[in-house]
Amino acid sequence: MKKVFSIDFQLFKVTGVEKVMLDIHHAIQGDYEAKIVGNIPYAQVRPEHNIKKEEYLQKKSWFMFHNSIVVVHERRLLWVFWLLNHLFFQKIKIVYIHHNIFHNHKLSTILPKTIVAIADSGIKNLTLFFNAPKRHIHKIYNCVVDKYEGPHAPIHRNKITLLLPGRINNQKQQLEIVRHLSGRLDPRIKILFAGDGPMFEELLTLCKGDNSFEVLGFRNDVKDLMKNTDFIFLFSAHEGLPITLIEATMVGMPIVCNDVGGNSEICCDGENGWVVNDWEALIEIINNLPNVSDEKYISMCEKSREIYKHNFSFELFKDKYLQLFNSL
Repeated sequence: MKKVFSIDFQLFKVTGVEKVMLDIHHAIQGDYEAKIVGNIPYAQVRPEHNIKKEEYLQKKSWFMFHNSIVVVHERRLLWVFWLLNHLFFQKIKIVYIHHNIFHNHKLSTILPKTIVAIADSGIKNLTLFFNAPKRHIHKIYNCVVDKYEGPHAPIHRNKITLLLPGRINNQKQQLEIVRHLSGRLDPRIKILFAGDGPMFEELLTLCKGDNSFEVLGFRNDVKDLMKNTDFIFLFSAHEGLPITLIEATMVGMPIVCNDVGGNSEICCDGENGWVVNDWEALIEIINNLPNVSDEKYISMCEKSREIYKHNFSFELFKDKYLQLFNSL
């Protein structure tokens, strides 16, 4: 049985990259001898990843990957595997997952012949900026396992809640959201921030005393939070293909987001939510949410589920990755 190693040196964090890494691992582990490789002891791996001890290997030597398939999630590691193959003849098949949009380190990025782009924006970035041949790129959407529990109830117009799950950082723009929206939201609107990160304390201070915002901290029950909120919200500086928005389609929730990365491949403007690109338009959309009719809300929920089943189910994800690995 062919060995497949999924390598990730960020397992002390909880981000969408680790979620995708684990989904790939679970999709192929019945057909391949699959292991997860990190650079930290197993005891330091975040328990939220639910990685079993027997599934994990701490990297001791780069030569452990000889004659295997290695799934790489960090660009900075690609040159190491290039050297292993070209100088030490290690016969490693490299599969690089292009999670985000990058406009730096072009000359030092050595792309392999097998690249997975998770959205159309990723393909554009790879071909136009990195000059990757299209024949090397395979488009495979991220996924979430289906845990649908039935349709969302219509909104209560006297209290509309938007949930923004994600690390508190510059990318997700939580601080900028508060600065631009504070004092300008309908009093029936509340935005909930779920997550931790380098800007958590600053966000907590900024939101203090403002009833339009609530900082929840890190939560491992985001799907339960979704049951009690009306809309999923993202307004990021950049994205790849956000797991948060895919989870929203899985549970059948409408979305409010901007058009960065693959967002518009998950949220179809006017159908299962709204895609807006400037602060004034965002404020107008959010303040109009109490006026959304029950019929419109239910229709958007149904459209989200339809989009999930057509594009983002684990079964589709598994089939495409097995096809790719079997072709190597």
